[in-house]
Amino acid sequence: MKKRLLACVVAAATAASIGLSVPATAAVTLRADGTGSVGREDVLRAVGWTNDRLQTSAAELDLVAETVTVATASWECVQESTGAVTVQERRTTTTARADLLAAVQRSSVTGAVTGFELQGFAEDAVSVAVVEGPELDACPADGGSNATENANKNENANEAGAWSRVPRSTERAQAHEGPALELVHEGVAHRVPTERDTAA
Repeated sequence: MKKRLLACVVAAATAASIGLSVPATAAVTLRADGTGSVGREDVLRAVGWTNDRLQTSAAELDLVAETVTVATASWECVQESTGAVTVQERRTTTTARADLLAAVQRSSVTGAVTGFELQGFAEDAVSVAVVEGPELDACPADGGSNATENANKNENANEAGAWSRVPRSTERAQAHEGPALELVHEGVAHRVPTERDTAA
């Protein structure tokens, strides 16, 4: 990933008299628009670095936002000859990752790295979708993936007759997770708990 760490000096009035000191409970925030902040201690805990390593290697870190969306659809199928009913489900999990614009925060007194200011997304997210289950509204006899467990448990179910979708039985739902913050170093991603994660 391209480095987008913008060197800057951020006034740190609270830390001015104590140099590098940052509260261990410093909040990490990542908003939906890619803005927020992450403190030194949170970076150290996530990556497993010493403070000396961070001071010399902060520019080696890439900051990435990850959002996961899970969309599900379920519907009923009935076997015309027996009246047996089974439920089919299709799940699509989409993971979107985007580089963040991040400015290195430094103490106005010592110049030491105290964290990162997140300034939004550097570019559009790259998404990968994984689909599980049959084609939408397909039933076992349609060849739309395998029959579900319920259908498999019916002895000689497929031999007894064709399946058809129950009208107006399709239900859809969608859930979102994130954005989650990751620090990436040499291709390895390190999750950073945010205020949202802590609250959950």
